[in-house]
Amino acid sequence: MGYSAVITSEPGSGPWVVTVRVTLSRAESSSLFLSGDAMVSWPVEGLEPSATGDPRLERSGMFVSEVAARPSGLDIRYREQAQAERTAALLRMQFAQIGIEQET
Repeated sequence: MGYSAVITSEPGSGPWVVTVRVTLSRAESSSLFLSGDAMVSWPVEGLEPSATGDPRLERSGMFVSEVAARPSGLDIRYREQAQAERTAALLRMQFAQIGIEQET
């Protein structure tokens, strides 16, 4: 069980993207679900609209199993680099509290 949180900038002067991936085996996923799936959250201040331009409100949290189920991970887009770095730090802290280690 592990996670990665990477910050990148989209080409041009595009938004800063925090990409979060969680790797769980089938047994770990079942165990997480049965023990009460944990939720991670992030700040909504400075969020950029989704890449699809969906006008709905952006999410501010997600269950760990939901993040793990996304093959390409979860992308959170921010206008400023500092906002993306803050979010990555908050997510790292939350994963540590849950007991999920960062993959190297």
